[in-house]
Amino acid sequence: MHSDGLFGEGKTRMAKKPVSLSNGRSWPSRGAAIDYFRELRDRYPVGATVSDPADHDDLIALLRRYDMCGLDGPSKIGVGVDRFETRLNITNGGRNVGFWVVRLDGSETDFSFIRAVNEAPKGVLDQLVDACRTVVQAELQSARIAYFAMHADRSGSVVCAVSGDRISERDCGLEYAGRGFSELVGDFAVAQGWQDGIPEGVLSAPADAQTTTTFASPSYAATFREFHRTTARVRVVSKKIVRQRHNGLQTGEEAKYLEL
Repeated sequence: MHSDGLFGEGKTRMAKKPVSLSNGRSWPSRGAAIDYFRELRDRYPVGATVSDPADHDDLIALLRRYDMCGLDGPSKIGVGVDRFETRLNITNGGRNVGFWVVRLDGSETDFSFIRAVNEAPKGVLDQLVDACRTVVQAELQSARIAYFAMHADRSGSVVCAVSGDRISERDCGLEYAGRGFSELVGDFAVAQGWQDGIPEGVLSAPADAQTTTTFASPSYAATFREFHRTTARVRVVSKKIVRQRHNGLQTGEEAKYLEL
């Protein structure tokens, strides 16, 4: 069982901590190191090999830090690194550019430079949220398409549930009313009796090229899907509002909801 407890006490502010890598590179803080590797990534177009020997050396040193901290299971270096590439990761409808490792034997995997710098594995609740989001992503997209088919005017637009402005399918986003998605996942965990930890075998084990955690068994996925259908209230808003309001909509606002 993941026994650290599912619900932590919240994040605390940490003093600046210098970062030093095995190749001699150093930064005065983790934030400065993260900014450096983000800028390194952005110097290369998506799909490119990291060709500068100095950049390659910095990434090798960062990957050693990742492996030494025991983050996410098996070694990322493995039999040895042939090259690094930048690739577009598409996970649950989201997109981000990240580093991928191509090993000497041809195997490959991704890694998070932010977690490598922070020496921080992904929290258990975050992993559970990822698994749950994967389960309902296709259903949410189907519900969105059905919503537009039912409510769109001749121009193909619907009314934003918050602003009242008309929005197209391209400019819309989905947002949870009352209880945000992470809160719903927490409620689900409590309903399953997992508030003190998630049993082994519920979530997928870390593996190469695994960009998100999933449920190890279809039965857990089906249980969450049904929980989501009966408890979630999701409605269509503009993408701008989705970006502005990360904590869910106010329960007092009236609007049509998606049929899940």
